Amino acid sequence: MSDAAVLVIDDDADMRDLVRLVVEPTNVDVVEAATCIEGIAAFRANRDRICLVLLDYFMPGMDPACCARQLCTLTGSAAIVLCTAGVNPAARAAEVGLSRWLAKPFELDALETLVRDAVCRHAPPLTSEPATQDLLEYPRGSG
Repeated sequence: MSDAAVLVIDDDADMRDLVRLVVEPTNVDVVEAATCIEGIAAFRANRDRICLVLLDYFMPGMDPACCARQLCTLTGSAAIVLCTAGVNPAARAAEVGLSRWLAKPFELDALETLVRDAVCRHAPPLTSEPATQDLLEYPRGSG
């Protein structure tokens, strides 16, 4: 797999499986969490790899706004996207302090696009300079 990973925080195992089925064929790892507390711990453990967080709105044990705030304090360049089947997903996202959302049910293409964009933002810039330079020695000719 790649250095990039997607963190899906959702109490619905079927949703986590769906994300895995869509994302892993793109050579991006999926880190799963069934609760916000597990998700925050998973983010801390994989901070350098996670480029996208998919956060369910209706989660047991922690208010989604609290979870989103904690994730926002930890993220560098990772995008946090609220996933909700609730009415008016844009308002729900704003309610928890996020600007991006994905309405459930969603088109698989929408998820693939989110992942692709996040991975592109996460990838180190390409340079024209070689990472290492190999020096070759040639035998000297006689004369």
